[in-house]
Order: sequence, then structure tokens, then C-alpha cells
Amino acid sequence: MKRATLIFIFTLFTIALMAQKNTPMRAYNLYYEKDFVKAKECIDECIKDEKYAAKANTWLYKANIEYNLALEEYNKRVKDANYQYVYPTAARESYKAFQKAQELNKNIEATDMYSPFQAMPAMYPMLFIEGVDEMTAKNFEAARDALLLAVNSYELKTPPSYPLKGELYYYCAYVYTMLDDPANARIYFQKSLDDGSENANVFVGLVDSYKEAGDKDGVYNLISKGLQKDPESASLRVAEADYYFWIGETEKGIEKLKNLPASVVRSPESAINAANLYIKNDMYEEAEQLLVKAYRQSPDNTTIAHNLGVCCSNLGERTYLDAEKIKLNDKENVYSTLRKKSDEYLARAAEYFEAALVGNPNDLTVLKRLKQIYLRLLQDDKANAIEQKIKQLE
Repeated sequence: MKRATLIFIFTLFTIALMAQKNTPMRAYNLYYEKDFVKAKECIDECIKDEKYAAKANTWLYKANIEYNLALEEYNKRVKDANYQYVYPTAARESYKAFQKAQELNKNIEATDMYSPFQAMPAMYPMLFIEGVDEMTAKNFEAARDALLLAVNSYELKTPPSYPLKGELYYYCAYVYTMLDDPANARIYFQKSLDDGSENANVFVGLVDSYKEAGDKDGVYNLISKGLQKDPESASLRVAEADYYFWIGETEKGIEKLKNLPASVVRSPESAINAANLYIKNDMYEEAEQLLVKAYRQSPDNTTIAHNLGVCCSNLGERTYLDAEKIKLNDKENVYSTLRKKSDEYLARAAEYFEAALVGNPNDLTVLKRLKQIYLRLLQDDKANAIEQKIKQLE
């Protein structure tokens, strides 16, 4: 009797142990019960087993489990744009698992699960969001990988179920730009146009690429095409002005700069690019006027602050030299007025450079310029403090 009882207990224990063992079937059962978190833990253990990893079913189960985790999080993001993913790579993991399952068995299927043929063409929205999240976090290589999977998914069905009008390709191009890969950036900017993009940044991105290749006609045609779609685009209008400077028609470039739309000051990048064109032509007053307006719109933009510092610093120096020339001619009243104006410019330059240092406190170029300004303004304490910091950095 005791022996029979022991055998019965041992059998129950063995069955319970088998039930807890990580197998693809256990992962499937957890998936069927919609316990996707535990199903993921189980299937990830199975993938480590060479025997299970060699089977298409294992990868199909993983693909569907990750797919549902990704879908749950995607739906939460749709409802709340600030939702932070718990499984930020689930869509990528799912897509790659579908690819692996298909590689092992192109006709792989399982009851109550998506086949690769069904799921893969529909996954680009989730992959797109993962890519954008990585890009926002400045993880550009991870962003590239996610976005390229999104492109693969997007291109599986022609036309796609939900056309993205070039936006997916634009983000790919942007990421390649950030990875300093202009050749691939150009490919995806062009794909974006071919996909129906009306995003001015796509045209501007291709303009930069064509400029690098020295293609003047290509640049002109792109800008013209872009402006036909959006005549008031700040970035394209600045690119148009830049085009004329680039081909040596400086007067035409200045004319275009002076007729930029009001939207330029609402776009920090466009305002900075337009001001830089003024600065390159020693038109510091015009650059300052534009940047002051942009700075009111974006007071935390340290690049605008830096460029304002450059403008005011140069205007201060120029006015100082004018004052010194007047001094030689014994025009004391005019001299005093100009010196006061020079000091006002330099004081403003100091304020802007100080604001720029918030973004990059160890910028030696700015620190050295600030020291010179403080000395000119007879603010020795500030100049000495800057000097000490420069010595520490050097």
C-alpha cells in the first residue's frame, strides 16, 4: 500500500515537473491563455536550447508572443502618446522571429497564430514607432535597424494597406544623416519623394545631397518642385537663398533673404541657417535682427544664443574701431557715442554667450571670446574667473 502511494505521489510530482518545464508547447499554452509575459519568459528559454531553436514552430511561437506584447503596447501608445514601453524591442523581436520561422519553413502555420505571410506586411506601424523612439533617444544605430525592418514590412505589400506618404523613408534618411552616411541618406530621401512625400525637409535633405555632388540643376529643380507644393516653407525658402549664394549670385541671394516668410523665426533651424548666410556676408545687423525674433520664440535654444553672441560681438568690435578712427579726428562727442554703443553691443554679446554656455559649458572658443569681452568692458573679476576655467580645461 505504501509502495503504491509513493508511486502515485512520484507520478504526480513528475507530471507537475514536466508541466513546469520550459518547452515550446508550454509557451504556446501560456500564449493561448493570453499570459504573454510568462509566455515570453518561457519561449526565450526555449530559444537557448539548440534542439528547439532549430524548429520553425519555436520561432513562430516567439514571433506571435512578441507580436502581441508589441501590439498591446502600441495600443497603449495610441491612447497615450507619453506611454513608455515596457518591451521597447518587442516589434523588432517579433519581426525577426517571423523571418527566422519562414527561413526554416516557408509554409509554417499554427492554430490561433499569425503566419509570417499574414503578420509581416502589417507590422510597419509598430516598427516605425520603435525606430522613432530610438531616434528620439539618439540611439541612431538601433533606430536605423528598427526603421529598416519597418521599410521591409512596408514594402512587402504593394500598395501598402496604409500609405505613409514618404514619412517612413524620411526618418530613415534622417537617421542615416545623423550616422554620417550621406549615400544611404540620399537613397531614402529619394524614396520618400517617390512615396509621395510633401515634407519640405525631404526636399531640403536631397538639396544638401545634390550640392555635395555639385549638381546645380538638380538643386534648382528640387527647390522649385518643393516650393510649388509649399511656397511658404521656411526651410525651402532659406535653401533657395543659399542656392544663389552657392552659385555665386550673391545679390540674388541677399534679395531672397530679405524676403523670407515670417515663419522663419518660428523654425529655429531655418532662422539659424538664414542668419548664417547673413553672417558669412558680414551682414551682422540683419542677422541680429532675425535671430532676436527667433530667440523670443525659442529662448532655450543655445545655438541661437551663440550666434547672437557672434553678431553682437562683431558689431561691438566694428563700432569700437569706428570710434577709434573718430577719436583721431578729435570728434569727442561722436567718439563717446560710438564707444557707448560698442559697449552696449559687447554687453549683449556677453549675455548671449553666457546663455550659450548653458548648453556647452566647456566651449573654449566661447570662453576665450567672453574673456576678451569682459576685459574690454573693464569687468576684471569676470575675466579672471573665465581665465581660471580656461586654464583648467586646457
